[in-house]
Amino acid sequence: MTCDLYNEGVDLPLVDTLLLLRPTQSPVLFQQQIGRGLRLAKGKESCLILDFVGRHREEFRFDRLLSTLTGLSRAQLIEAVDKGFGLLPPGCHIHLQRQTREQVLRSLRKLVQQNWRRLRTELQAYAALRGRTDVRLARFLAEQAIELDDLYRSSGRSGWTNLKCDAGLLSTSAGSEDDYFGRRFGDLLHIDDPVRSDLLCSLREPDAAYRVRDERDRRLLQMLAYQVDAQQHQKGSGEDFLQRLQHHPEHAAELAELGEVLQARSSLRAQAVPGLEDVPLSLHAAYGIREILTALGWLSPSRRTPFQAGVLALHERKVELLFVTLDKREGYHERIAYRDYAISPELFHWQSQNAAGPQTPTGRRYLESPGNGWGFQLFVRTAKGTPYRACGPVTLERAEGAKPMSIHWRLGVTLPGRLFREFSILRGA
Repeated sequence: MTCDLYNEGVDLPLVDTLLLLRPTQSPVLFQQQIGRGLRLAKGKESCLILDFVGRHREEFRFDRLLSTLTGLSRAQLIEAVDKGFGLLPPGCHIHLQRQTREQVLRSLRKLVQQNWRRLRTELQAYAALRGRTDVRLARFLAEQAIELDDLYRSSGRSGWTNLKCDAGLLSTSAGSEDDYFGRRFGDLLHIDDPVRSDLLCSLREPDAAYRVRDERDRRLLQMLAYQVDAQQHQKGSGEDFLQRLQHHPEHAAELAELGEVLQARSSLRAQAVPGLEDVPLSLHAAYGIREILTALGWLSPSRRTPFQAGVLALHERKVELLFVTLDKREGYHERIAYRDYAISPELFHWQSQNAAGPQTPTGRRYLESPGNGWGFQLFVRTAKGTPYRACGPVTLERAEGAKPMSIHWRLGVTLPGRLFREFSILRGA
């Protein structure tokens, strides 16, 4: 009867070893349990946590516990369990015995394989309890401990509208773009800019259709259109996309509910990017490359040119965009090995493209700035497939070498602590 005695409210800072013998499915309770050993104390250098449970039933949700501890998505967890937890903060380690590792991998892969069937069953049970008319995306995700990544997938059935349809909660007939929108809305999950989540929320009611008021609104709508429609042949205005969406009111309502979820999980405040005040981008917010290029007008309703370079010079603005990918182990040519990282919250080390040298036009543009009138904007992502963060303007601190050049940029706005840790040279330590 005393198995929960030390779960919470007990402060014994000297405890440096925990033996977990009580199974729990609650991430919150699990954090409370291990928190008994994470108190700081003089002379205490570490805490060893030995978890002896998790084999008590086949359907144990390792993903929930491990995601809470590490911040990794289920896909990242599979790689971490298989190859080692290399992205944990310095000094933290998770070691799994061979049999445990195999069991956890089986569990994670099974969840991925049966995800849609499981979600449909959970939604049906949830609706039976709550009532069909009281099913909202935000509450369903929160109360069932489900992630957006579980719901929005790159293949197969995907999306909130499609899940409600498969669970028998919608009486409307299937639309011509149901599968398409269900998958493509998954490319919006990174949105944390409050202005953009407000746009999604405004699509709630078909009879209160979103209205474009000025050029900024037009760009925001175009960003949404081109982020959903990813192919370069899918040209057209944001207004055209909105009209198309209004023929699918359930999906318009889905975007509004998705906007609520994204809004609730973001603490970012709207702040214009210095030097780009006329552009609908927010400092330190997350964006896909198409969204950035559309916001700056490089992509337009009539122009959708492919772009895969790491820099883009906008001569009419005299601004060059620096697109940095920190981890280039996947999706890049083997000879691409640029060393890019945050030195401090104020300084960023960047290597130019191989063709840039002190005597080349590109190299001189860097070295002669800011006296030549050119400005530079830094966008950083951790790996291919993840969104860029708008880090704002940078100015030349010093440069050395040639083809590529190694440049220290000074950031106009200091990186927040979380982004510095993410972009730091110590991120893989």
